[in-house]
Amino acid sequence: MNKNLILAAIILAVAGVIGFRLVTHNNPSNSATQVDAANLRHVTMKVDGMYCASCPYNVENALKDMRGVVNVTVGFTGKEIIDGTVEGRGEVIYDQAQVNPVDMIRAIQPYKGAVLNDKSASSTTLIPLPKSISL
Repeated sequence: MNKNLILAAIILAVAGVIGFRLVTHNNPSNSATQVDAANLRHVTMKVDGMYCASCPYNVENALKDMRGVVNVTVGFTGKEIIDGTVEGRGEVIYDQAQVNPVDMIRAIQPYKGAVLNDKSASSTTLIPLPKSISL
C-alpha cells in the first residue's frame, strides 16, 4: 500500500478530530440580528486551503458568527488544487448594510477566499455542497 496514502489518511483523521472540536462554538447574539430584505445579497465565494472534513464547518461557523450573515453553506467542489488541498465554494446570504464580502474573506482566514459572484438575493436559493469528497 502507498505510504503517502496511509500518511494522508492519518493526517486527515487527526485533523478531523481536532477540527470538529473547534466548530462547537456558537454566537447567540447573531441569531437575533435584524435584517432588511431589501439589503439582502447573495455572494458566491471560492475558498482555497480546505483539506479535511471539518474545514467547511470551520468556514461556515466563522461566517455564521458575523453580524448580518443570514445563511451560509460551504463545501467542496471536488477540484484538487496543486498543493494537495481541494477547492471549496461558499454561498452566503447577507445584509449589505451590516457586512460585506471583504470582511467575510478576512473572517475565514487562514483559508483564502475570493468573490466569484455577488448579486441581489431576491430570487436565489442556496445550493447544497458536499462536506466531504473522495479523491
